[in-house]
Amino acid sequence: MEFSTLQTTPPISDLEHATRTRKNAEPLDDLRVHVRAGYTLASTLTATVTVTGTNYVTIIDTLTKDHAK
Repeated sequence: MEFSTLQTTPPISDLEHATRTRKNAEPLDDLRVHVRAGYTLASTLTATVTVTGTNYVTIIDTLTKDHAK
């Protein structure tokens, strides 16, 4: 079995709405590419991280690909 991860780190501040919207759309495109390549979404982990006073959410998607099919 093969594993792949996708990490996205959008800001959670309402003042950075445009950046957050763009960052939230990126993993959808990446997920589509992986699904077309035979991967299946196995899990999504979300964590809030504070970096030097700026809040971000880290989203990690884990995908699997079974070569035995």
